[in-house]
Amino acid sequence: MKLTNINKTFGNKKVLKNINLDFPTGKTTVLVGPSGSGKSTLLRTLNLLVTPECGQYEFEKQKLDFAKKISNKEKIFLRQKTGMVFQDYNLFPTKTVLGNIIEGPTQVLKEDKTHAITTAQQLLQKVGLADYATAYPHELSGGQAQRVAIARALAMKPKYILLDEPTSALDPELELSVLKVLLQLAREKQSMAIVTHNMVFAKKIADKIIFVENGEILYDGSPTEFFDPNNPNQRIRNFISSMTLEDL
Repeated sequence: MKLTNINKTFGNKKVLKNINLDFPTGKTTVLVGPSGSGKSTLLRTLNLLVTPECGQYEFEKQKLDFAKKISNKEKIFLRQKTGMVFQDYNLFPTKTVLGNIIEGPTQVLKEDKTHAITTAQQLLQKVGLADYATAYPHELSGGQAQRVAIARALAMKPKYILLDEPTSALDPELELSVLKVLLQLAREKQSMAIVTHNMVFAKKIADKIIFVENGEILYDGSPTEFFDPNNPNQRIRNFISSMTLEDL
């Protein structure tokens, strides 16, 4: 995935300013920055939940020019290739866990239901919820619901998984259960882009760190350099200190 000269405005506020980024295949790219910096808008652009006014978006052999109208066919292609996981799960409340996971594969990808169920059961095993296939969302903890949401995204066999603050609504113990799943996916070389405020997790999982502030990219590089105590960028050092409570 590659973004070139991306600009997005909401009202009078320019939230993305001439963004140029690439998201390597088989790697985990982590977006960090203060609240309201534009990182979630940037992530949603990758799934076309947000449409910039101008700029280009390259994905595999497809190239979109946001100055022109994006067709439904182009949107469907990209959304099938980029599975989105939100902080509030967005599970279908009237469907079981299994029903939630097979909905996309059977209705969108037109998979055989028996095959979709087998895949869903394998994914539930992967996220540690093999015994919850017949449960409903209201019967799950937040951590369990988020792991179902991840399994549901994986069921669509996306090229990339996009996660917007996937653990921000969870207490630390439940958060850990989700982070372990994401770490395992990273080890399996699943391409991911993650927005998070958890600096410990970011340091552990990231192959690449992007620091966003005021709609601009202030850092795009390795986590080693980003988290280096001698990072020459004072703003980044201050941000890390505030997020990790080092100066408390």
